[in-house]
This record gives sequence, C-alpha cells and structure tokens, in this order.
Amino acid sequence: MATQNKNKYLPLKEWIFYLVAVFFYTNMTGMIAGYRNAYFVDILQIPSGHMSFFNVFGSIAGFVMSFVYAMILDNKKIGKQGKFRPLGIAFAIPCGLVTVLMFAIPNFIQQHPIILLVYICALALIQGFVFYFGGTVNMVAVVMSPDSREREQLISFRSISSAVGNSAPLVIVLVMGLIIKAVTGEKNTALNYLLSAILCGVVGTITMLLGMSTVKERITYRQQEKKNPLEGFGDVLKNKHARTVLFSEFLKSFRGLATFMQPFIAAAMMGSTDKTLIFALPVGIGTMVGMLIINALLKKFSSRVLYIASGTYSLVMNILTFIVGYFYLSAGRPAWLNIIFIAFLFLTGLQFGASNLLPSMFKADILDDLELNTGKRLDAGIEFVCSIGSTAGSAIASALAPLFLYAEKGGIAIIQYQTGLEDGTLQSMRTKLLLLFFYTVVHGIFMFLAGVPFFRYKLTGAERARVHSEVLARREAIAEAEGAMDASAELLDAAEK
Repeated sequence: MATQNKNKYLPLKEWIFYLVAVFFYTNMTGMIAGYRNAYFVDILQIPSGHMSFFNVFGSIAGFVMSFVYAMILDNKKIGKQGKFRPLGIAFAIPCGLVTVLMFAIPNFIQQHPIILLVYICALALIQGFVFYFGGTVNMVAVVMSPDSREREQLISFRSISSAVGNSAPLVIVLVMGLIIKAVTGEKNTALNYLLSAILCGVVGTITMLLGMSTVKERITYRQQEKKNPLEGFGDVLKNKHARTVLFSEFLKSFRGLATFMQPFIAAAMMGSTDKTLIFALPVGIGTMVGMLIINALLKKFSSRVLYIASGTYSLVMNILTFIVGYFYLSAGRPAWLNIIFIAFLFLTGLQFGASNLLPSMFKADILDDLELNTGKRLDAGIEFVCSIGSTAGSAIASALAPLFLYAEKGGIAIIQYQTGLEDGTLQSMRTKLLLLFFYTVVHGIFMFLAGVPFFRYKLTGAERARVHSEVLARREAIAEAEGAMDASAELLDAAEK
C-alpha cells in the first residue's frame, strides 16, 4: 500500500474557528430549509399549485445558475489568500441578510398572490447565488490539509458540526416561541420565525467572517488557464466514480418527499410547527451519534461498504418506526408507547451518519482521481455534476410534495393536510398516519436505493491510497518546479539591475 503524508498542518485555533463558522453557516441554511415551507404554507397560505411551482422553479433555476457559478469558481484566480477563503468572507453578510428576508415578506406583497409568487421566486434566486459562494465555507475543508487522514478527520468533524448546526434552529424557534408568548401573552408564529431568522443571520454572519479569516489553504496546485468550462464538466462526467455519486444523489434526493413533511407532522402530532424540536430532537441526536459511529467504523470498513450497509439499515429501521408510530397514534398516544416511539426516532437518526458524512469523502477522493488523470482541480465542477442528480430528484420531489400534502377547496391531495389550524392535533387520523408514512417508510426506501449504485464503486482501499499518494507526489513536483522558476526570475531581475 502506498505511503501517506503523516504531517499535521491544522492548529487547534483553526480547527475551532472553522468548525464554529460551519456550524452557524449551516444554522442559516437550516433555518430556511426547516421553516420556510411552514412559513409559506401555514402563515402566508400560498396555494399548493403556487407552492409546487415555486419548488420546481427553485430547483431548476438554481441548477441552471449553479452552472454559471461553477464556471466562475473553477476559473477563479488563486490569489495569496487562496481560492475559497476570500469568497467565504465576501458572502458572509449577504447570507445573513437573505436568511432574514426569507421570513420578512411585506404585507402589501402578501395581499397579491401572483406578485407574492414572483417575489419569493426572485428571493430564491438571490438565495441560491449568495449561499452557493457562501458555501465555500464547506468547500475549503478539502484544501486545508494535504494529509489525507487529517483531511478526512476535518471533513468528518465539519459534517458533524454542519448536522448539529442544521438542527439548531429547531431549538431557537421553540425557545423564541416561549419567550414571545411570555412577553406578549399570546402565540405569534410569524414573529417567532422572523426573530429566529434575525438571530441566525446575525450570528451566522459574524462567525463566518471570523472563521474564514482564520483558515488557510495549504494544497499546492497550478493556476489553470481559462478554458471552456464544459471541458471540466466533461472530465467529471467521464469519471465512473463521479457518475456513481451522481446516480446515488439522484435517488437520495427523492427523500425530499419525506423531509418536506417534517414541520407538518410535528404540527399534527405535537400541535404546532413551533414544536418541531420535540419531534426532531431524537432524530438529530441520532444523526450526531450516527456520524461518530461512521467515523469510528471507517478505521475498519471502507466508505463504500458503510454507505451500502447504512441504506439497508435505513429501510428496515424506518419501517419499524412506522409500525411503532402507527400503534402509538391508534392507541391514543399512551406515555409508554411515546417513549418507545422516541427511541425509534433516535434509531432512524443513525441513518444520517452515512448520508451526511460519506458523500463529501467520496467527492474529495474523486477530486484526487480527477487531478491525477487530468491535471486539473475541479472543485466546483464535481459539485455541479453531482448536483445534476440531486437537482433532478429534488425538482420532482419538491413538485409533488405540496400536491401530496394539501389542496385548496375542491382539490384532491393524498394526505389532505388542513392549513391554518391553530391546533395541529385536530388533523384527521388518516392525515397523521400518511404524514408518518411519508416521513419514515418513503424516506427509508430512497435511502436504500441511494446505496445501490455503490456496489460498483472501486475508488476505495488500496486504490484510494495509491491515487492520493501519486497526487501528493505530483503536487510536490509542481511546487518544486514553480519554486525553481521563481528563483530564476529573481536572479534574472537581479542581473538586469
């Protein structure tokens, strides 16, 4: 097996500031992802047809624009501060502003359905722009250390920090709701969402600025000449390992049918979307534990094996959770079954350990393989190509989810969720069970299918070690060559003087 560089490059301060930045960046994205749908459906009461259009528009338009963004990023000049660091700093404030604006729709716009639809679509485009480049806070982890093990550890902890940060708005919204009720004497969900978004946006902006100002990019690679970016995308598409991830991401993205339902099943079972934390906390804890388990198991098993095994586990555990939930609801929600149900929610959270952690590792390894075979660093290219699968799957899922969930008078929806109810537990038993079915069984099915393409994935074990070792050798050669050129240039300047 090829040897690997054993040096450690990251000081403790950089670890801490970087992980804090990731946590609060994901706090902003989690606030939008977790509560935007509930804000639009229950507060603004946007028609299901408009909501479906918005979701599809956001997916497709975002994908098209990410093509442009990826071209810009892959051709961005590598300056003294690196490639990703300056972008993370520049887009910190815009990310915070967009987080707030998403929950601050003016009343005069709310009164006109078509204008409202145009407004939120435009806001979605702005969101996609600022969070794409703000997302370099995640991308920079791949180039912070040339040591593969240290890089793997950093990506692991980044994913854990990201997962916890993504769930943090559940706590913020719950606590903010209690504070508002204590101060005003009544519940105000719209104000709750706005104040929570402001808190996420402000703290997220500050920590991104601090974190991205601290990190350093340590991988040495040649500044590429500007070429047709389609060549880079073509290089990624030709890579069989990248295609495996693309197909897997397509299948996994259909779990959007399940995740769309989270605030609504929380409302149906707990009474209000403000209480999503009570429903999601065991899942979130399970997610964090799952990533720690996966990180430990990586010492004995390959990422490929763990991803496949996780998909199988997900299917089985989600079916069992639905069965427990069915008896829990049918029996009138007794306390003893409630404890068992929460325990099973925790167990379903373990499935996210692999799905959150391993795809980033696959992409980092594939970047090495691409660099070895093409001589190019295609950081944005691989993200864009893999997003083809996730965008297609998400577009279909996000178009269907609102239509499955609810409908206006005279319309037909599978779940038949009733919007605007002050007490969500008044939803019918049929609605509650269907919400639970989508949240568990449907999720498990697509997580299982996401692991199937990896039966043919070969960039693992000795092959992975060989590729990384050869890439390191090439980078060292480039650094030495560029150092010799710089020295020659300095001698020539001195001779001319």
